[in-house]
Amino acid sequence: MQSWPPSPYRPGNGIDPPYLGDREEQIEAVRAFLKDARNPRNVLITGLRGVGKTVLLNHLQGEAEGLGWLVIDREFSEPDAEPLAFANALLTDVNRALRRLSLSTRLKDRAGNLLQAAIDVVGALTVSYGEFKVSVDTKRRRPGPHRRLDDDLKEAFTHIGELCRKSEYRGMVLRYDEFHVIREHPGSPTLSALLSATSAVQQHGLPLMLMLCGLPPVVDNLARSKSYSERMFTTLVLGNLRPPEDRAALVDPATRLGRRFADEVVDAVMIDSGGYPFFIQVYGDALWNGSHGETIQIADLRRLRPRILATLDAGFFRARYVRASPNERKLMRNIASFGESATIEQLQQASGRRNNEIQPTISALIAKGLVYRPERARIGFTAPMFGAFLQRTLD
Repeated sequence: MQSWPPSPYRPGNGIDPPYLGDREEQIEAVRAFLKDARNPRNVLITGLRGVGKTVLLNHLQGEAEGLGWLVIDREFSEPDAEPLAFANALLTDVNRALRRLSLSTRLKDRAGNLLQAAIDVVGALTVSYGEFKVSVDTKRRRPGPHRRLDDDLKEAFTHIGELCRKSEYRGMVLRYDEFHVIREHPGSPTLSALLSATSAVQQHGLPLMLMLCGLPPVVDNLARSKSYSERMFTTLVLGNLRPPEDRAALVDPATRLGRRFADEVVDAVMIDSGGYPFFIQVYGDALWNGSHGETIQIADLRRLRPRILATLDAGFFRARYVRASPNERKLMRNIASFGESATIEQLQQASGRRNNEIQPTISALIAKGLVYRPERARIGFTAPMFGAFLQRTLD
C-alpha cells in the first residue's frame, strides 16, 4: 500500500490553506493602500462563516508588517461589546502601541521629548461612564475633568501618528477580528468614538489605518454608529470561491504531492461544499486521509461522505445551533424551510406570528451572530449551508 505524506489540507479557524484562491485582487488593493502612508485607507472584511475572512486578515497583517507598519491586533468576543470593556480594550491597545514605539532607538535619539509627552498623555488616559471609570496606567495624572472617549482616542492617535513618522514605522494599523460583536450602546460613545477619532486623525494625514473583520452585521453596526462609516472603508465582501479557483483549492494541493481526484469526485465536492473554502478543506482532508490510491475515486467519496457530514454537523453547525434558545431555534427552522434565507413575509406565514412578534427573535439571533439581513425584509444564516444542516437534522 502506497504511503502518502500528511494531508496538505488545513481545515480550521484562520489557518492558512495550502491554496489561497481568488483573493489576489483584494490583496493587491490593500497592498497599494499600505504603500501610501500619507493617505491612509481603512479596510473592512466581511462575509459568512468559513469564507476565509480571518485567513485574509492574517495575510494582510503580514503585508502591513512587511511594509513597516506597527500592527496592534485583537480578536473581540461578545463580552467586549459592553461599553466599559470596549473602552478598556482600546485604551489597552493604545498603550501596547506606545510601548512598542518606546523601544525605537530612532525615537529615543531624535524625538525623546515628544515620546515622553506621549507617555504622559497616554499613560493617564481615563474615560468615565456614569458611576464607572476605566483607567490605563495612571501613574501620571492629568488635571481637569474626565473627557469623552473619542477626545482621548483622538489625542492618543495623534501622538502615536506623529511618533510613527519619526520612527522606523510607516504608521499604525489597528487589526481587529470578530468585530461584528461590537455595537453602539445608547448614551455610550464606543464604536462611534473609534470611528470619530480615526476619521479626525486621518483628515490631518496622520498614518493610522483600521483593518476590521467580521460577519455581515458589522456593516450595519458601523453605519448605525456613524452615518459616514461607508465612506471610511474599502469593503471586501468575501464569498464562495469562483470557478476555476474553487476546483483548484481542492485539486492543486493533492497534485503537488503526487495524487489526484477523479473528475466526478471534484464535481461532487463542489456541489456539496458550495465552493466555500472551509468546506473544501474539510472534504479534502477527509478524502486524503480516508483513501489510499493515487487517484481518489467516487467510491471513496461515497464511503466517506456520511462521516464528513456528521463531523460538520457535530462541530461547525451544532456549535452554532446550541447557542440559540428554543424559540430562536424554531425561527431558524422556519428560515431553513425556505433554504438559506427567507423573507419576513415567508417567516410570518411559516410561524403564524406577526412581524412585530418575530422581530425581537430576529434581533436576538443577529446579536448572537447566527443570522443577518442580506437585504431589506430578508433574513439569512451567517453560516453557509446552515439551512441544509437544519433540514437533515432534528433537535
